[in-house]
Amino acid sequence: MSNARDQTAAASEAYQAIADGTPPAWHGLDTALTDPDEIEALHLLDDIAAAYRANANAAAQRRDVVLRWGALEAEELLGSGSYGDVYRAFDPWLGRYVALKLFHGERSGGLDEARRLARLRHRNVLSVYGCGMHDGRAGLWSELIEGRTLAAAVAAEGALSCEEALRVGRDLAQALAVVHAAGLVHGDVKAENVMRESGGRVVLMDFGAGGDARLLASQRLISGTPRYLPPEVLDGAPLSASSDIYAFGVLMFLLLSGRLPYTSVDAPSLREQQRRGERPGLPALCPAADPQLCAIVESCLGNDPAQRPASAQALSERLNRLLHPPHPAGRRLPIAALAIALGALAAVGGMALWPRFAPPVWETDVKFLRVDPGGDAELPPNATLTVGDRLRLTLRSSRDVYVYVLNEDAAGNATVLFPLGSEAPHAQKGNATLRLPGGEGSTLAWEVTADSAREEFVVISSLTALDPELAAWKHLQAADDTRAVGAIVNMPAPQIQGEHLRRILATLSRDREHVRVWQYTFAHAAAR
Repeated sequence: MSNARDQTAAASEAYQAIADGTPPAWHGLDTALTDPDEIEALHLLDDIAAAYRANANAAAQRRDVVLRWGALEAEELLGSGSYGDVYRAFDPWLGRYVALKLFHGERSGGLDEARRLARLRHRNVLSVYGCGMHDGRAGLWSELIEGRTLAAAVAAEGALSCEEALRVGRDLAQALAVVHAAGLVHGDVKAENVMRESGGRVVLMDFGAGGDARLLASQRLISGTPRYLPPEVLDGAPLSASSDIYAFGVLMFLLLSGRLPYTSVDAPSLREQQRRGERPGLPALCPAADPQLCAIVESCLGNDPAQRPASAQALSERLNRLLHPPHPAGRRLPIAALAIALGALAAVGGMALWPRFAPPVWETDVKFLRVDPGGDAELPPNATLTVGDRLRLTLRSSRDVYVYVLNEDAAGNATVLFPLGSEAPHAQKGNATLRLPGGEGSTLAWEVTADSAREEFVVISSLTALDPELAAWKHLQAADDTRAVGAIVNMPAPQIQGEHLRRILATLSRDREHVRVWQYTFAHAAAR
């Protein structure tokens, strides 16, 4: 669909579907819209809307609890395997449903999987929320995907159409590119480990067989699913980014043809079939498939790693070019569609990010300062504050940003310290230092005025205004220029305990291209 009016209509229908709470027709949009940035903005908007609706509907969906693991309340067994069990569980801290994976026995190695997933942030990679050990059993909890695996889809309906398989392959290749860029290897890419949400999102899961690429390079133990392993791994070589690409080729072969490349199941027979080249060509099995797509999949299945695509990123780019051939200068989103987008945002309290161009590198820095007689002094890590201490904060950004300072105490009192409720939201100018509270030259400060078990601060800088997301928060009045705070513990990503702050952090985009978040836990010390 190349007509600009038709594209506008397709985008408008998608925004309206998101506002109505129904899945947009993603497959049609990939063909209808020629601007990948616009499609990405739609996906982001839909993700935020889904998060808000999940939180709002969680209470009405509660079921009987079958087991408790820490604070999580498991309500339904979703599946079991050799490594553990997966439950649908409710997280009372986040106020939403999650997937809880409990490992059998004392398999603390499952925590390694959680740590690997925690290093990744991409819409096509499962988001992990946390991991731990309770009652002698290790587990991790992550986002709950409402959908089915690609294995279940093929078993129920057979091979995918060429266009559908291309879209799934593009998304999965993007996920692998993120995994490999983080220095990781998945190690078990297969149809059973890829979920497809009801809205169409493809999600790569289960990193239990993989690990750090540098550490895997010294291992000679065969792991993973044999029918997805390349010849070199079956011969004893370690798992690698190239073996992930081979497994991707096996999966794509299955999606396009409805069968796996080789008929053998055990490793020795499979290796012999690989050696003899005993697999049918994909074009012969799928004569209607795009020859270019078949050639890409065949290259992934090369017995020699040198025959395969050089990287998952290169593979993703080739698939994306097939999906979105070069097109003359694209259109800008028209005012009418933008108005619908804003209406959808108002309906869910979210935000949209429009990456229309490659922005300059964004650098930001936050400092907490103590007001001393000789001037403001930066607080060192683990500094201790007492009643009577006065604090200020400075933030410097290389780009124009919206800045928010949120605070919650142990009693659950949630407050927006900046901007003040009486102020209209406006972006802070880039390459200038913002000084809070009061601005440059002001004598105002946040003062430690009372003891409390705990107060927590979250500082946010965003390229777009977040005011709709914070609308339910109480704003500090301009006349009140003091606030009780406590000792800063400046540790990387401390565990935020306040319910309101946890919910805000759970819904904010953590994409460092658009939003930066600093978390501080403040514990009150005894008075001098």
